[in-house]
This record gives sequence, C-alpha cells and structure tokens, in this order.
Amino acid sequence: MDLDTSLEELSWIPRPRILALRRLALETVGDLLRHYPRRHEDRREFRGFPREETIGPVCLCGEVAKTRLMRFGGRKIFEAVLEESGANALSQPLTCRWFNLHYIQKMIATGQQLVVFGRVKRKGPRLLIDHPEFEVIEDDEEILIHFRRITPIYPATEGLSQRVLRALIFRLLEQAPVASADVPLPASLRDGEDENALRKIHFPQNNEQLRKVRDHLVLGEFFRMQMQIAAARAENSARVGCRHQSRGSLAEQFIAALPFAFTSAQQRVFNEIKLDLQLASPMNRLLQGDVGSGKTVVAIAAMLLAVESGAQAALMAPTQILAEQHYAVLRNWLDPLGIRVALRTGTRQEDNAPLPLFARGAETPGSTRVSHVGDGVTLSRTFSEDEETSGAQYSKGRLPHFEKPWAIYAVTIGTKKRRCLSPKARTIALDALRYFHSKRYELFAACVMPDHVHFLIQPWPKENDDAGDVVFWSLKELLHSIKSYSAHAINKTEREGGGVWEKERFDRYIRSQPDLIEKFDCILRSPWDSGVAKPGEDYPWVWAQKDEVRRESPFPRDAETSTRDARATRNEEDKHTPNIIVGTHALLYEGVNFTNLGLAVIDEQHKFGVAQRAKLTSREPAPDVLVMTATPIPRTLTMTIYGDLEISTIDEMPRGRGEVITHLLTGDKLGEAIAFLREHLSDGRQAYIIYPLIDESERLEAKAAAKEFEIWQERLRPFRCELLHGRVASPDKQSIMQRFRSGETKALISTTVIEVGVDIPNATIMLIENAERF
Repeated sequence: MDLDTSLEELSWIPRPRILALRRLALETVGDLLRHYPRRHEDRREFRGFPREETIGPVCLCGEVAKTRLMRFGGRKIFEAVLEESGANALSQPLTCRWFNLHYIQKMIATGQQLVVFGRVKRKGPRLLIDHPEFEVIEDDEEILIHFRRITPIYPATEGLSQRVLRALIFRLLEQAPVASADVPLPASLRDGEDENALRKIHFPQNNEQLRKVRDHLVLGEFFRMQMQIAAARAENSARVGCRHQSRGSLAEQFIAALPFAFTSAQQRVFNEIKLDLQLASPMNRLLQGDVGSGKTVVAIAAMLLAVESGAQAALMAPTQILAEQHYAVLRNWLDPLGIRVALRTGTRQEDNAPLPLFARGAETPGSTRVSHVGDGVTLSRTFSEDEETSGAQYSKGRLPHFEKPWAIYAVTIGTKKRRCLSPKARTIALDALRYFHSKRYELFAACVMPDHVHFLIQPWPKENDDAGDVVFWSLKELLHSIKSYSAHAINKTEREGGGVWEKERFDRYIRSQPDLIEKFDCILRSPWDSGVAKPGEDYPWVWAQKDEVRRESPFPRDAETSTRDARATRNEEDKHTPNIIVGTHALLYEGVNFTNLGLAVIDEQHKFGVAQRAKLTSREPAPDVLVMTATPIPRTLTMTIYGDLEISTIDEMPRGRGEVITHLLTGDKLGEAIAFLREHLSDGRQAYIIYPLIDESERLEAKAAAKEFEIWQERLRPFRCELLHGRVASPDKQSIMQRFRSGETKALISTTVIEVGVDIPNATIMLIENAERF
C-alpha cells in the first residue's frame, strides 16, 4: 500500500463507506490521510460541568440520565439530560436539545456516556446546549482511539460518523508509509517536525506537539502555494500575447469628454496598463481601489486602447444587475465614439439596445441577438412587449419554466418495461419523428435504439394568441403527438395492445455550440458506442438533416431567424461584431463567440473562482487580463494569494466626494434608525435595508429578508417597500430594480444580491442588519 492506492482496493473498507468518502472527494489513501481534523478535543481529562453560561464552546462528558421528546405545534424537540461523573447534591445537570432532528432520538439512550461540544447558555434555572456536536463513547477494543487522548474531530458527511472516520485514519496510519507524505521543505524552513507530521496532526501526544505540527503543515501549504504561484507567473509570461499598438486617440477622446478630470492616481494606473498592453507578453494585473475611486472609468479607457488596436474587449461582472449597469454606462459614454457594445447575461442578450432597467421610462425598442451555435441551430430573439410586429413575441409565463422559444432540447424516450422494438417498429418510430419535422418542430438528429429513442428537437411557433403573440408548440404537446402517433402504428403492426412508451427524459437544454456538437455526435454514434451495431455495420435507424432535403417553414419570422439563412446573416453579422461585450458568467457558458479577444476585464474579481477566470482567458493568443476589486487587500496577503498578478492601486479619491458616515447601533436603538429612515425618505431619498439570509434558519441566529419585509412595510408605511433576493425570478428582479431606480420604490429590503457596484445616486442610506455576518 502507498499513498496513491485507491481506497476501493482495501477490502476491509465496506462499499457504503467508500461511497460516503467519495462525497468528501476522498479517493486514495493519501486523500484520506490529508483529510485534516478541523479541531481537536482534549479527552484525557474533562472539566466539571459549568455553573453559568460560557462565552465559547466547551467539550464536556457526562452520562445520559433521561431523555424526552416534546412537541410544540409543528416542531419536535428532543432533550437529553446529562449528569457529570461523581455528581453530588450541588451538581447541576446539563440539558442538550435538538430541534426537528428526529434521528437523534434513535442514537441517544439513557445510560450512555456522551461527549458533547457546544456553547452553554442559561434559560431560567436550566443550563442548555442547543444542537451540540456529540459522540457516544462505546467501551470496546477501539476505545483508546476515541477516548482518553487528544481526539481529532473531522469534517464529515452523512453515513460517515466521527468514530468511523477516526478508526479508518488510525488504521491507515498504522499500515501506510506516512513519512513519504510530507513535501520536503528547504533546509532554511525546516523546524524538526518533518518526521511523521501526518501521524502527529491526527493523533498528537500533547498540545505542544499539536501546535508545532500544525505550524509545520501550514508552512508547507504556504510554501507549495508560493511555488504554484511562481510557476503560474512564469507560465503566463511564456504565453504568446498580442501587442496592442495604437495611437490611443479613442481613449484620449473618451477622457477628454468626461465631465471630470482623471486624478493623478487614475492617470498613473492608466499609464501602467497602457505600457502592459504594448508588450508581447500578456498582461495579468490587479486593479484595486476604494468604492468611487474611479476604477471602472480607467478600465473603459484601457478597453478603448484594445479596441483601437483591432481587438475585442470583454467586461465580466458577478451579477446581472451590475452587468446591465455597466452596459448602460458604456452605451452612454461610447455610442458617440461609434463603439459597438453588446450585453450577454443568462437572461438578456442585447446589441447596442437600451435596457428597460436603465431606460428611465423611455420607450424601449426591440432587440435582436443572433447566436450561432452550429449548423441547423435557429437564432434566438427577444422583443419588447410594446413592439408591433408580425414576428414572434412571447411571455415566459405562457411556457413551462424550462422552455424558451427557439431553444433546442435533447430528449430520450424509453419503451415500457424495456420492450424490445422490432425492426419494423423502429422504422415506424423514426418515421413518426420525421413526420412532424418542419411542421411542428425542427429535428436535427434522431436515433431509434431497441428499447429507447434519442433525438434533438427545436419547437416551432404554431399560432397567434388573442393578444397577437406567437405561441410555440410545447414540449408536452409535441412528445404526446410523437408517442401516440407511433404507438398506435407499432401496436397495429405487431398486433399488440397497451402502451409502448415510458415518460420522456430531458437529457439537457442545449446552451452552446460545444454542447450541441457533443450531443449531436453522441446521438449519431449511439448504436456503435453501445454495441448494438458492430463497427462498420450499417444501422438504418439513425437520422440527421443531411439525410433529407429540408422543407420551408410556414412561418415568415422563422424563415428569417432560422439557420437556413445562417450563411447570409453571418456576412451581415461581421459588420456588426461588437467591440466590447459586457456580461456575467454567461460569457463563460452561453456560447459567446469572441472573434479576437484582446482584453478581459473582470470586475469584483473576488466573486469569481480561479477556474472561471481561466476559462475566459485560456485562448491563444492569450488576452490581456485586468481584474478589479474594491475589497481592501493588505499588501502581504496580496503578495501571498495574488502573487501571479501585477498590482495597481488607485489610492486617491476624486475631488468633491461626500464623506461616508458609518454608525453602529445596538438592537435597542432600532427605533432611532426607523425614525432616521422615515425622515430621509420624506425628504425624497431612498434606502437599502440589507439582511444576511433570505429565509430564517434554525441553526443561525440571524434575521431574514423574507420575514422582515412585511415588518418593514408596516414600519415605513406609506412609503413603498419591495423585496429583492437571489431567488426572485430574473424578469421580476429587473422590474423591481427599475421601480427602485425610477424612485417609485423608496426602500429596498434585500440580501447581498445588490452588494456590489449598484449605482443609484438617490439611494443615500443603507441599513445593515446582523452586520457581524458580512
């Protein structure tokens, strides 16, 4: 056995344990041995039960004297009363409580010895611990692994208790060559704890050894992190970039047209970025500065340098609200320069069209987004509700929640009881799919297997409703037609009765060109990949559009948007390729095709993972990267975590900025805060009221936006309040923000969905509840 040995190869670990370990991403012996304890409990000698509340959590041991299950309304409370060993007349028992955790009562019984960990609080005469971590001590041959020592407590999961994890790791430490697990440190960093560090961190002999070995492992992690950062920096420097050589006239025109002048800090940072863009190696720079210091305007000037050199620029923001705000600002500033700006989010795709959220009541013209995701894929469109046109309009409310006009779906339908279809039945099923092709939907590929059918389908419009909007064939209607049409013919041919098909499965909603190609190829290869057909053997029940001449759709709008005209639209599209694309994570996943990405700007970079940033920038030639943050990053931490980035700091605020005043109020002064809010709302101002949670949690002592919203409506009546959080549907979220921006809504009760970069000048107050949780 070595550290790379798979845990599945160890016969003494049961299969259910292997599956539970996988949920923790523990696949090998080394993975499990590096699953470090999150804390340790000193079980060599326990302190006596406390007589008063404790400030922090404590580890206690006692015997279960009695248990009871109580019901209050719809809630169940299980209580276990513990008595300490050697209890006397003055000893006070400790009550442990669990709310709505029914399984706990099956684990704890009178007479058991229990180790509990939690914060003790007083309620009347009783001392309580709510939802403590606990472990039943069993007097068996493994008791010395779990008791009478400094005991590790691990991150665990369902089906994997602390006892099980601890016993597994203890046995592996006895059998595996753990000395080879340590990554050698340079001699100057060694502290004498290299030997058997893994054994010591799991089962230390004393607290001093635990402290030393923890420091050693932390040092090792930091050392490896620095080596990885140095390697990443060297790798990035070696990549082939693109020199952005330009006169800078676009940036100069933009800066000159601003109603304010750059601060000296902004000019310094802009010059640093300009110099980087002229180099052959790709830029990788972090721009940090306080809120309002002018980071965005510097980034726009940098993007104009890239655009003038013939490249595209992308601006990625963490939320749709912030992306739409950036889009509106860029349109306002860059339209006079002739710069084409596009928006790509999960729910909106716009090309140089104003958004309703930022239109300030102006009439919003319709917009068209052409999205090529491969041959045979129809183009998607969105239209404003007021647009008078014979073309397709739709309302999301009239469709199932997962359906979108012109969307493509991969569908699988199995036969009932895995009934094997005869060759004639397979032909009938394939003919049924082809029968409705170009009538009710567009069929891209299909494969009829002996006991199931795969196909790629795109529903078409069928009629206009009373409002004149086009209604699309629903998937439910289409699949019912396919199944009933084919089932009747199959039963008639085979002289059988009963149902033929099971309920369909939606493999996926096709979101991008790679996704389409992957599923298309998978369907066409299915008979040979599954072994139904031998290599080189013909399988006649596979169909693609190239096997049949397509007929024209009866819908004029579809003829305009279908890829039957894709080649014609591509030439037109080249003339309207956006210079700057603004978006959210959709820039990574929505099939956005950059023709020549030269600069990627990532706003609020701490909201994105390393892999997400890499996905946007992992193309050749490598684009320049500028990441921005308003979160203050101390110099040492910057060098440690962002060592692969050059650092630019805007350390000067523009003149005329008002002072931000912050007050800390205790809960008993909430009335003063309400009076302050009402006074400013009466003066025409607006306010944010921010909460850490959407709904209440039994495990967290924090207020929730959904519950407090109704209370705030009463507190601030007659001023209009609205609720906004991450689970609000995107169209509703846009409407809420539009009303707040226009001043119709006076107070917005929200979670951190609005925490970054939202610019509503009239909203001058922010009340943050449970501020300690931010």
